[in-house]
Amino acid sequence: MHRPLSQRDLLPDGPLSRLGDSLTLLPETDSTNSYLLNRAEALPDGAVVAAEYQTAGRGRMGRGWAAPRGSSLLLSVLLHEEEDSPRLAQATLLAAAAVCETIESATDCAPALRWPNDVTIDERKVAGVLAESRPLPGGRGQPPRRALVIGVGINCLQQPGHFSGELAQRATSLEIASRQVIDRAAIGHALLRALDEHLRVRSGDETNALVRRAITRYCGELGAHVVLRCDGREYRGTVVDIGVDGALGVQLEDGGRRRFVPATTSRLW
Repeated sequence: MHRPLSQRDLLPDGPLSRLGDSLTLLPETDSTNSYLLNRAEALPDGAVVAAEYQTAGRGRMGRGWAAPRGSSLLLSVLLHEEEDSPRLAQATLLAAAAVCETIESATDCAPALRWPNDVTIDERKVAGVLAESRPLPGGRGQPPRRALVIGVGINCLQQPGHFSGELAQRATSLEIASRQVIDRAAIGHALLRALDEHLRVRSGDETNALVRRAITRYCGELGAHVVLRCDGREYRGTVVDIGVDGALGVQLEDGGRRRFVPATTSRLW
């Protein structure tokens, strides 16, 4: 039986710069992202919600995300950003880098970023990030703003029997990969602090440098062959770069280069 998390479990020792002034822990919700998007006007910048179980968890392109109750770390954070903030495009990479740092700090595993939003260990998915946004009503004379919600799901305590079918070969958990007992509270502590560090307010140059460092440190996909779907077409090619905006640069098999942005691209392989 997994011990339920408490708010005390999740909050790190010492102050955070942006996250955690509002922290809600739910036994169950449809989706932590939906919870914050639906309450974005009432909740402050930096609000966090976590849940033991999601009845309608989701990933990119409407794909489902399911995990046994109490087996994963499921949380979302809310940021109030200006409409033209580059963070809207960079959020997935920044959050995924925070997940990688968390895994490194808690285990001996070597996590990697799999574009656009997965974190893997030994090429098996252990975590996913989903960034979503919607407009916020602005006051008179104020610039347009958006609610940016970044959801993170980390497989923590699942055992091999929890993954069936295709997932048995493509997914893993921290306990499986590390072969050690995982403390979800410790993972939560470390994740909130890492997210706070990566998502705190910075200049554009500082944020770009942080994104480049994450790509260099965690993304080993340069030179990898990919199959992508965009605008109703399938594209095949070799990864040549990842931009600070999260766009994937690909040398196409049929000639030419193209940049693929996560918002309109689905990865098939």
